[in-house]
Amino acid sequence: MKKFYTLFGLLIVFGLSMFVMSCNESTVEPDLYGSISGTVKSSASNLPMEGVTITTNPGTTSVTTNAEGEFSIEKVLVGDYSVTATKEDYSSQSINIKVTENQNNSMSFLLTVAPLDSKIPDDITYVSPVDIEDDQSKLPTEVELKWRNGETEKGDTLRFDVILYQGADDAEGTKVVSNILDTTYTVKNLKFETTYLWKIVARNKQLDEVEGKKWRFATEDFPTNPYLFVKDTLDSRDIYSWDLKDNHLVQLTDGGGDELHPKIMPGQHSRIAYSAMDDGVFHIYTMDLKGKDVFKVTSDRPVVGNHNDGGGFVWSPTGDQLMYGYYNELIVINRDGTGWEKIANSPVNREFTQMDWTYQFNNHSEEKIVALAQGDKPYDNEIYLMDPDGGNMTLLVDNLEGTLSNPQFSFGGDKVIFSLDSLYEDDRGIQKDARIYSINIDGTDWTDLSGDDKTGNDLQAKFSETGEKIIFMNVSNSGTEKKTVWTMDPDGSNREQLIFNGEMPDWYNP
Repeated sequence: MKKFYTLFGLLIVFGLSMFVMSCNESTVEPDLYGSISGTVKSSASNLPMEGVTITTNPGTTSVTTNAEGEFSIEKVLVGDYSVTATKEDYSSQSINIKVTENQNNSMSFLLTVAPLDSKIPDDITYVSPVDIEDDQSKLPTEVELKWRNGETEKGDTLRFDVILYQGADDAEGTKVVSNILDTTYTVKNLKFETTYLWKIVARNKQLDEVEGKKWRFATEDFPTNPYLFVKDTLDSRDIYSWDLKDNHLVQLTDGGGDELHPKIMPGQHSRIAYSAMDDGVFHIYTMDLKGKDVFKVTSDRPVVGNHNDGGGFVWSPTGDQLMYGYYNELIVINRDGTGWEKIANSPVNREFTQMDWTYQFNNHSEEKIVALAQGDKPYDNEIYLMDPDGGNMTLLVDNLEGTLSNPQFSFGGDKVIFSLDSLYEDDRGIQKDARIYSINIDGTDWTDLSGDDKTGNDLQAKFSETGEKIIFMNVSNSGTEKKTVWTMDPDGSNREQLIFNGEMPDWYNP
């Protein structure tokens, strides 16, 4: 029995020993931390240096000095470190330090100005784009320029200027960027159909310079952009063209004011008509598709009338004339500004402010005009049909509750589309639920094309040149959000946003 107890006791002692050993083996020592702080001053002036980069090896956290030249790195594991202070144009300095537990380890740096380069920069080697003599490829209007210089690859502090010349006649050139350290630079917003020359000037700290030779590249042809619209910038509204591709958005006008309601000339598509203010009233201008060759069409009879925002004009189907509203008169004028003629008077107490002119009416060859007759109030309006000489004027849409705007013929001339806000009337012209409707030319078959998915107001609708789509502008009820340009099928389906920050759209097939 005694032996039993002795053996049992030995087993208990052995088990306790193993338990203690197991506990000791699984114990994890806690991480111990300290901190590093210090100041950086200039050796020449003994003044604090701001913006000095502080790094450590082994790595911790990279920081920069404040205006007093101070820095601090918190929660640094205890151990030995090399702390380095670096700043451009100064020689870096490193200090070894031992970080101890719960201690702030302080240090001071004195940085000296780095010595000047004694070697003149190597000649510039151009990388891309390849000179036009060796590669005639036409580049987009955003081009990345690349070059090399032997010293730069060795970590030197050479700086570069990029000088761009717009054609051989540009003797001075434009310094597009100066004193950069990179050997690449992207030039943006270049002109189409233009040959550019560029060169690099390299300099060291001692201001020794080397000029590279001039290289040339050509930009792509002017794009054929089918979409015209007005974009609201900070100080004005200008006309743009676009094919929805990158770098093909082209600003066509920059008159300092508002250039509005671009409309492509039918048939040849060689001119764009638009309206702009002159002496406080709207006039009609035309320009080519590149925004050049601007011509003022109207003179002593501007585009004016009740609530006319400058959009009250339209090309004739053949593109040789323009029609517009002048108070209560409907005027036709040749596109060169000659031979104006009054073709109709508006109904009593109304003035023609928006219109369309088709060469196909009711799906056969016949010219017809649809026009909005505007009263004194924004919501006091009617829509009329008439012949191109002003005859056979008939009422299509009566003065309904709400605001009518922008009547336009369908492709075959068997329907008219327009916007109507039937829920709201406001003397300031504010609209809250403008929808696009279509109606047969006999006044039947009213159809709401905007549908249930619409938000805000659908306005300025017109058919594409082939009649496959309707393009229009949408704006929120508040009017504070950017206007957007959309398309949809003729039955109102397949709504799709095309352009953000756009209004007054036109669309043709180049």
